[in-house]
Amino acid sequence: MTRHLTTPGEEHMINTPTHRIALSALCLTAMIGSIAVTGPAAGAAPSESPSPNESATPSGASTPTDAPTGSASATPSASTSASSSPSRDATPSTSAATGSAQASSSPATCTPDSDVTVFSFNDFHGRIGEAAKLFTPVQQARTDKGADHVLLTSAGDNIGGSTFESGSQDDNPTIDILKDAGLEASAVGNHEFDKGLTDLTEHVNKRIDGDFPYLGANVYKKGTTTVTDDLRASTVFTKGGVRIGVIGAVTKDLPSLVSPAGIADLTIGDPVEAVNAEARRLKSEHLADVVVASIHEGAASGGDFAPAKVNGNFTPIYNDLSTDVDVAFNGHTHQLYSWKDRNGAPLLQAASYGTHLAQVDLAYDTRSAQLCSTDAKTVAAPKQANLADPVIARINSDTEAARKQADVIGAKTIGTATAPITTASDAQDSSFGSSVRNRESAMSNMVAQMFKDTLGKDDSNFIGIQNPGGTRASLQSGEITYKDAALVLPFANSLMTTKITGEQFTQVLEEQWQHDKKGQVPSRPFLSLGLSSNVSYTYDENLPEGQRITSVWVNGKPIDPKASYTVGSGSFLINGGDNFHTLAKGSKPVDTGRIDLDTWVGWIKDQGKLTPSFARRGVAVTATRVSDTAFSFTFGQTAEKGIAPDTLDLTSKGAPTNTKLVARTSQDGNAETLATFDVKDGVATGTIDFAKTSLKPGTNVVYFTAEESGTVIPVEVTITRDDASTPEPSATASTPSGSASPSVDVIPGPVETPSATGATATPSDPATP
Repeated sequence: MTRHLTTPGEEHMINTPTHRIALSALCLTAMIGSIAVTGPAAGAAPSESPSPNESATPSGASTPTDAPTGSASATPSASTSASSSPSRDATPSTSAATGSAQASSSPATCTPDSDVTVFSFNDFHGRIGEAAKLFTPVQQARTDKGADHVLLTSAGDNIGGSTFESGSQDDNPTIDILKDAGLEASAVGNHEFDKGLTDLTEHVNKRIDGDFPYLGANVYKKGTTTVTDDLRASTVFTKGGVRIGVIGAVTKDLPSLVSPAGIADLTIGDPVEAVNAEARRLKSEHLADVVVASIHEGAASGGDFAPAKVNGNFTPIYNDLSTDVDVAFNGHTHQLYSWKDRNGAPLLQAASYGTHLAQVDLAYDTRSAQLCSTDAKTVAAPKQANLADPVIARINSDTEAARKQADVIGAKTIGTATAPITTASDAQDSSFGSSVRNRESAMSNMVAQMFKDTLGKDDSNFIGIQNPGGTRASLQSGEITYKDAALVLPFANSLMTTKITGEQFTQVLEEQWQHDKKGQVPSRPFLSLGLSSNVSYTYDENLPEGQRITSVWVNGKPIDPKASYTVGSGSFLINGGDNFHTLAKGSKPVDTGRIDLDTWVGWIKDQGKLTPSFARRGVAVTATRVSDTAFSFTFGQTAEKGIAPDTLDLTSKGAPTNTKLVARTSQDGNAETLATFDVKDGVATGTIDFAKTSLKPGTNVVYFTAEESGTVIPVEVTITRDDASTPEPSATASTPSGSASPSVDVIPGPVETPSATGATATPSDPATP
């Protein structure tokens, strides 16, 4: 498949004394599906709250018992982003359409006689090794103030994407440790649905056994605005004589973040609308004195507040939360901040992985029923846990027991890595974990290759594909254990295949520039797919969305828009997860009955030794006419204000820095080097005058090879003789010298296939020099 780099349907002719070089293109139509996600009806009450007399969570569930009050020697380290302010609402609330109507009151009339500390953490992701330290400040507060004046909440993603110690045991250790810590309420995050609603209800909630509720005010029964029976919209606690309502909600992007089949019976509404409706109910019905919103969504960046940080899914959280909401905790984006929303309410997120807590101290006047002030800050977990505290000691004991069991499960050696095989990195994150998802990586490409090798052995048109968020860890050099493999693919996805056309596959690549089903840009606007080694493509981010993939090659040939290709991956991606909507439109989807981890482990055993490949699948390419017969090419240049940051160089650990890009061709079996371009900072620019080459009339392929990494990008050039034996084309067009409009069709395609050890080899492609 070829897509023109300028106007679709144009054909550019280059006149020479003996030849005319024609550069033509096929315009590929891109289609983006649009499926609405229903939000709650205006004023709807998503769920019934406990009665005013209830001080605990769902009916039948017991309130976590007061923690032991033994002395604690450790104290939290210095907090960040602290803020203190008088309450916006220093009077009792009454019902109002846009928030509670407040009676006027002078701050002098509000004299607090009760103080309550509310803690929140988020995106714990089974990091049980951090739990004892994380909850030490909570226990210190319970010791100092009494458990009746402390409330511990979570903004979701407690489980899923977990470390091996927890994930290898179905996250049971995490659930047990959160119960130990006295977690009192949690919003559902997207990872709570990794294994579907059934697992959340039949496994997770049963393991919790009523110790704390999961809250999802915008998680509705399909086609309704009624909260699913398996969750609650809110719950109310009485702390220090103050009734505190906690409302939970999950990102509206949930349908694109988990396997759609796992939540087929649910409709996900707008989280802010759902929170506002429930907050209005709690205040207007006098069920809560203070309302805390725990929303699994947040700002894309943290640190000091700036208006520019109010964008994407965070915009309605900042702008539209009603004045019925007194405190808002965030999650999902793994950022650290303590800000205020547009109405002045504390708005916090506590980073991720158990490194921080968000803390808000409430000063309340119970006699006049007024919230006098709030004091908000984020608190780093101390470097040492206070093991003298019985609760912290129990958390530590449960952690050690989980580690011992995980060691038994994960100790077996299954293969060897000749060098590190890692995910991507950037200037902010070089941990080679799962956070950098907008760059191509050796690890995700290898996982995609595993899908091709295990699911598509007999299918010449099979493509392995992997979403970057599904690759959670890297492999280091040396022995590979079962534990190492499990950390890479921890989600227990079933493996699926589906049939799509070449046109649809090109659209899948376009969907790396992300839009949800409503057309909105999510928190991560670009996701770089991992692909099997028989696939490569070029793109130009300067072009309009939907037209940026300029060419695709599969198995050494341009992709056929009408032909059928089989795509294999985890069920999450095949069902359209991560906003790759076109994959869900494939025909003949097949559940192979295989689990990703089991298949991955088996593949590693079969390979024996794994060697990373640093050859890129996708490369940014532009071409510009500089004379009648010469063209200037640029490889690896990122677009100004673009969101696809990759150059010719991968950012995986050990990836070489390319220095030369060599253009070669083959005529009648004779290889010819046409040009050599220098590569600097991952970008190569150079010019080729095709009139001075040995290219013959017809279609020719020029292979541009980055020597150090092995990345190969074929460029197809068509030459037509300008004599009586060759008819003039029916339509011609030309580009003025020096025009910025590119005029060469660029068709990439790999000339390598993996060997049994993960190395690369050149296939018997007669066009390959």
